[in-house]
Amino acid sequence: MADKFVLLLDFSSGIIEPLSLSPDVLANDRIVIAIDEINECVWLWQGADTTLIERRAAQRKAQSLVSAGYQFGPLRIGRALGRAQVIDGQALDDPETKQAYERLIQTLRRKFTITEGVLGRFGEAPASHPSPSTPGREALPAAPAPVPAKPQPKVSAGVESAKPISPAPAPVPAKPQPKVSAGVESAKPISPAPAPSEADDLAIVRVGILIACILEYFPLCYVSSAKGLAGTRYRIEDPDGVICELDVDQSSVHFVKRYDFRGKRSEILTRLRGRLDAASL
Repeated sequence: MADKFVLLLDFSSGIIEPLSLSPDVLANDRIVIAIDEINECVWLWQGADTTLIERRAAQRKAQSLVSAGYQFGPLRIGRALGRAQVIDGQALDDPETKQAYERLIQTLRRKFTITEGVLGRFGEAPASHPSPSTPGREALPAAPAPVPAKPQPKVSAGVESAKPISPAPAPVPAKPQPKVSAGVESAKPISPAPAPSEADDLAIVRVGILIACILEYFPLCYVSSAKGLAGTRYRIEDPDGVICELDVDQSSVHFVKRYDFRGKRSEILTRLRGRLDAASL
């Protein structure tokens, strides 16, 4: 049976970084995107202390990962998983949210082979759980899966929405679905993602701020860029070697792996996130 992969991604101010596979990373002040090929789902952990702006940006990113997956070296992790599920840290007393949370925790506690300290590889798929259609409080709106969206000739009487979903079924602006699970504020219509040119500009600004932070600790740096499958890859290095590599995909910046920045990781990322938050980026 084909291997299954699990990957956790820290989402902070548009900067995405792989995390160690541990339940401990699901903290109240953190947003974590979990690509879970075992349960065929992208889980979105929204810590209780995270902001609405952070949550909406993370929801758009999680939704894009549902169909496109995440490039990890030569591997494309989680391509076409089919659904994304929110786990709201403010609603863990709700039975459905708690069930989804425990499902993710159970997955993270499995025995697996770890690649580069962050990618979990399972040699065989465990017995499938009853695939819940509505765990985790709510599915992110606009999942590209809904087939019913195409206007079928069979229009049940009285269904006023039988208006042919306007010739072009706009996938992302998805009309707010009436079936919003109670108590999940993130079920409000998600603001549309920035236009491609704006998103690219925003990502480049984030890269620029990151480079400025790195220069404070490594004053002599060389930056190179190259187009690739995952967008534009930037490499930042100095005479002693590579400091970090990152991919830019629309408005998000992805560290290629969990870099230590030669012992300065905590200081650099703390400074970076502070500046991005201050600039509302």
